[in-house]
Amino acid sequence: MTNEAVVVPEAPPEPARSLRSRWPQALAIVLVVALPFLVDSLNLRRYGSLIVLSLGVLGVVVATGYTGLISLGHGVFVGLGAMTMGALLDWWNLPFILAVVGTFLVTTGVGWLIGLPTLRVRGIYLALLTLGLALLFPPLVKKWPEASGGVSGRAIEKTLDAPAWLGEQHTITWRYYFCLIVCFVMFWMTRNVVSGRTGRAMQAVRDNEPAAASFGVDLPRAKAGAFGYSAGLAGVAGALQAVLFPFVSHDQYTVFLSFRLYAAAVMGGVAAIAGALWGVVALVLVPAVNDAFKLLDNDVFVFGVGLIVLTFVSPDGIAGLVHRIRASGRIGEFWRNFRSRYAG
Repeated sequence: MTNEAVVVPEAPPEPARSLRSRWPQALAIVLVVALPFLVDSLNLRRYGSLIVLSLGVLGVVVATGYTGLISLGHGVFVGLGAMTMGALLDWWNLPFILAVVGTFLVTTGVGWLIGLPTLRVRGIYLALLTLGLALLFPPLVKKWPEASGGVSGRAIEKTLDAPAWLGEQHTITWRYYFCLIVCFVMFWMTRNVVSGRTGRAMQAVRDNEPAAASFGVDLPRAKAGAFGYSAGLAGVAGALQAVLFPFVSHDQYTVFLSFRLYAAAVMGGVAAIAGALWGVVALVLVPAVNDAFKLLDNDVFVFGVGLIVLTFVSPDGIAGLVHRIRASGRIGEFWRNFRSRYAG
């Protein structure tokens, strides 16, 4: 018998994703970039506010999907971010980009402080804790009229005007692209966070806390840090909404906003960054479907029906459904049949 070592062949590398397989992402990017040329200024504000809300949904994905911290109160950080943005612009007279950075730091710090109780509570108890914060936030900030404007709200006085070469009539377009660039940067930064060492620590905490601790993961740092970062993402969403609509009021950030963010994350796919994007697609399409079919005055009905149906069809959300379709190869088979039939 020889003593030769057995060489185990390496697994073949996964094939790189072709440009054809990325057509949904490319189409989405083209649509959001071209949106100012497709709709009027009023609808641009409306759809823009939903697009920037993707950062709030992304915050829920980071907290719940990647770390296992169930949060039903991320609407609080959206509201806190909008009011912080207004204060930094009007009281401190900061440039818009510095105000966005300051809002991210403030809301991250507040989220970290709120995340400290996650060291003692988890699961349904953490959900109830964040739900209580969502219920308390509107009446509390109403008592602080300097920031929230009290009963009637307050307008943000500092303006983000379009440059002279673009013209004042394109100010809304200028604000929209400013918000879009910030969203791209935050998604890119979050992708790097969750795909690195920090992200692996967060997922270890989600899967098994005792095992994560035994492998050297600092549980307090991982859990409070993840919750703080997710709050910072939601805070930037509020800051950008204040850029598109320079007005803040306590009644914009009720507990329903927190439910909406969580439902959008579940519909999109709470375990993947792409789920935040698909969740915003749902937020955009639901009002469109409701308006097209004249179902109800409120789009909550359509959103609720979609959430129930998706729970049975694809429990891991739209992102999981798309992944399974791609893995089955049905899209490629359909494309090959289409080309052979119509393209010769």
